[in-house]
Order: sequence, then structure tokens, then C-alpha cells
Amino acid sequence: MNSLNRRGLLALSATAAAPGFAAAQTRPNALTIISHRVHQQVLSEGRAGDVLSAWRERNAASLEWVTLDLNAIHDRVFREARLSSSGVTLAYVLNTRAVPSNFALFEPLDPYLSRDPIENFADFSPAMVAAYSQGGQRYGVPVRHSVNCLHYNEAHLHERGMDGPPQVVDELVDYARRLTFMRADGTQVHGWGIQADNYSDVVAIARACGGDLITEDMRCVADEEGMVRALGIIRQLYQDGLMPRNITAMKQNDMITAVQNGQIAMQNLPFGRTVLFNDPRSSRFPGRFKTAYCVTSREGRERGEVIATAEFWCMMIPVNARAKDMAWSLIKEVSTQENTIRAAMNGNQPTRVSAYADPRLLAAVPYAEKEGRSLQHARVPMPAFNRSAEAKDVFVEEMQAAMLGLRTPQAAGTNIARRIRTLLARG
Repeated sequence: MNSLNRRGLLALSATAAAPGFAAAQTRPNALTIISHRVHQQVLSEGRAGDVLSAWRERNAASLEWVTLDLNAIHDRVFREARLSSSGVTLAYVLNTRAVPSNFALFEPLDPYLSRDPIENFADFSPAMVAAYSQGGQRYGVPVRHSVNCLHYNEAHLHERGMDGPPQVVDELVDYARRLTFMRADGTQVHGWGIQADNYSDVVAIARACGGDLITEDMRCVADEEGMVRALGIIRQLYQDGLMPRNITAMKQNDMITAVQNGQIAMQNLPFGRTVLFNDPRSSRFPGRFKTAYCVTSREGRERGEVIATAEFWCMMIPVNARAKDMAWSLIKEVSTQENTIRAAMNGNQPTRVSAYADPRLLAAVPYAEKEGRSLQHARVPMPAFNRSAEAKDVFVEEMQAAMLGLRTPQAAGTNIARRIRTLLARG
């Protein structure tokens, strides 16, 4: 399934489960997991504490997390999975990399689901499960979605005499300009930030402008008005100094740190990041970060439209892993209904539909209702296809060229469309 929509994300679908463990396998003292840092954090710290302590005690095993940035995660996972044997037991894989050519690198999970089912597996978003399925086999268990929202530093807005963040795309540049200033303590604040090594932030702006990158029917429309306007907005934000000058070199963790330190006033990031932004142990503004819906058009706002991009992660077992039975045991533990709620209270974005009706989550997580509504309207920023990683690189290259003034927005959009259409044609 190439997109997330209201029906795909919230409808419950039955497909029962059932695993079976491979015959005698060595039980290691430690399992190696490759993931992003946030995947480890939501299972180990926060309101609900250490989610996996009971599993580690029962299995007399520790977990060795190898946490990397987005591209590095997948480079490492796929490199390890192509070896004759690997010490990597479990991998977190983003939906954009769940393409047909990669599924052969991972263990089919239906035998495990048959013998040792995950509790109420039908509760998981069927669209997410389908995205990691091929030829009647399932290869991944959804663990985290990343529905984006607008995060803003309330302290900065109040300091500049503002009551709230922009709601429509026409206001974005003006608000960013007003929020670009030097604080009394010498901190240079920039009004807006984007993940300049990715595409989701610009796609969200393009959709607010009535455009897109790749449509649900797999047409690249980057040379049309909506995306060209979005590229122009990003260019203006950068050229006018409303974003950090080194933003093209900043990784996601760098962006998170800059927001925590008060150097970026507003940015689109997943809802769950607010836990990190408000953490008194790492944030200079604990409790002052708020969430809002991403900007939309004026017409969209009047009709109640919500712009939301969503990507999602699944847990997968490399086909060459040495301890697949323990890997499945760990996946089951992470995936229980109770642990789904506990991880959500620690800042995870749950992939079980029922989580958004849980009173504990609604009481503990102030953005839960808003996140649930955003999820209803969410779409992936780019549908997955075999050359989607190359398409991402094309987009980032041309988008950065527009930002830096090396190409006009129209020329960048034209290049993106031409180059990605070629990739789509190759399959």
C-alpha cells in the first residue's frame, strides 16, 4: 500500500497471526538492534519507565542498541543482511525502504505469527502491515509511526508578542521573520527549520500549496505549481536568514538539539518529539514547547483540512540473523497492547489503532487527540518503490540547489520531475 489515508490507517482489519520458532538456536546473552536513537529512548525512559526490563530479566539477556541517523541505519542494515551471517538480531526499517527488492533480506514472519501470535494483531494499522507484505507473506511488525505536526517554542512566541504559530501557508514566512532574532542571553534564534537532508518537510508545504511530489497513482508532479511554490518558500526562508546557515549539513539529531536549545523557534517534526523538547534534563525550555497542526491553505483551513505527512517503522528480522527465536520474542514483547501504551507514554507514536482510545494515553499525553486526528488524514510523503532511495537523493540535491540560489524554484522542480519520472519508469 503506497499511502496512508483515513480508511487505511484507522479501519480495523483481521488477519490472524501465528509464529513458529526455528529449531535449536543459540541463545545469546545480548541481542544487537539497529535503529534510531528515539526507538531506544521510548522503550527505556520516560513516564512509563523501562518497558523491556521484565523481558531482559526473563531471558537473562541484555540489548545492545546501535543507533544511527536515517540513511546510516539502512546502509548498515542492508549491508549486514547481505552477509552470510550477521550479529544483528533485529532491525528497524522505515517504510520508504520496504520495497520489493529488499524483502528477500528479511525473515518471513507468518510462521512465527502462526505458532506464537502477537496479541490482537488485527489491532495494528492494516495499511502499515500491508506495506511490509509481499506474495502473501508479512515481513515486518509496525512499531512506530511518525505523523508530523508543527512544534513551536511558546516562550519565543510570547517574547515576540505572538499568541500562536502560523495556521496557513501564506503566513509562514512572515511568522518565521518575526521569530528570527537575538535573545537577550545572546542566543541567535531562527524562525523556521527543516530537515534539509530529507523531503517530508517540503512535501508538507507543497501539499498546503495544492501540490505534491509523487501522487498516490505514482505520478511525479514536482514541476507543477504547488511544489514550485513550496521550493520558492524554502528558498526565501534560507536566503533571508530565517533558517540556520548550516542547515544543509544538519542531521535530525542536530535539529532536535537546536530546537531544545532555543535556536529554532518552529519546525515540523513527529508529535512524539515534544517529549524530548520538554525534557528538563536536556531542554533549555522544559514545558514551553507546544504542538499545532501543520500549516494548510486558507481554503483548507475553512473546510477543516489537516495536512499531515506520516512515515512508519517496522521491526524486521534479518534472514541471516543467528537468534531469530529471541528476536521474535522481543518483537512480541514490544508489541503487546500494554507495552504499546507504555512506549506511547514515553513518547512513541503507537501503531495500534486502539491506543488512541486508551484513557491513560489521553490523560498523560496532551497531544494524543490531535495526533489521532492528524493520523486520520496522514499520507506518506513519497510512496515506496524500488528506486525511492534514489528519488530521495534527487529531491534533496535539487531542493538544496534551490535553497542555495543555484537554481530557480521552477528549474529545480523541473529537474526533480524529469529525473524521478525516469526512476519511476525503471521500476
